[in-house]
Amino acid sequence: MDRLQQLLDKQEISDLLKRWCRAIDRLDLEAIRDVFHPDAVDDHGSYKGGIDGLIAWIRDRHRDIPFSMHAITNCLIDFLNDDRAVAETYCIAMQKYPTEARESLEKLVGKLDVEEGLPLDMTVACRYIDVVTRRQSKWKIERRTVVFDSVSVVPGVRIPDPGASGWVTGKRGGVGSERDFLFSQLQETP
Repeated sequence: MDRLQQLLDKQEISDLLKRWCRAIDRLDLEAIRDVFHPDAVDDHGSYKGGIDGLIAWIRDRHRDIPFSMHAITNCLIDFLNDDRAVAETYCIAMQKYPTEARESLEKLVGKLDVEEGLPLDMTVACRYIDVVTRRQSKWKIERRTVVFDSVSVVPGVRIPDPGASGWVTGKRGGVGSERDFLFSQLQETP
């Protein structure tokens, strides 16, 4: 395999994995779909199956989650051939669960031994084990297994709206993200 092409492919695969993080955190369901091949299979522990099912599961489970952040770190990519590789990517995910989202959190981690009626904060340390393949000149995930290494759930703290203090606040739902808004403004500036 050509070493320069391998470096370019590693960068494209790395960008693909970052697009996954952005898509899940912005709850952009079409962008989630775009990182997977149509026949891909995902194993997220409590969900195992195809991409349509994964998207429905995420839409249901994330419906009441106002904040989600996935940060990926170490990423090892080993090529099986020119068009197939295995990537192991470390991830830290943080999510806030208001009281009405407790059931959604328990679908992921099981019954919680945390006082009822409180918002909850979850931190997950996990690894994505992905088989990525290039089809029609595009790298996408063909098969994913999420390995949960550590999960912590603690009572959260209700905070006032940071937007009231002038902060730009994050929103979920894909369309109209803060980055897209800023990017469009910059494109319009000469």
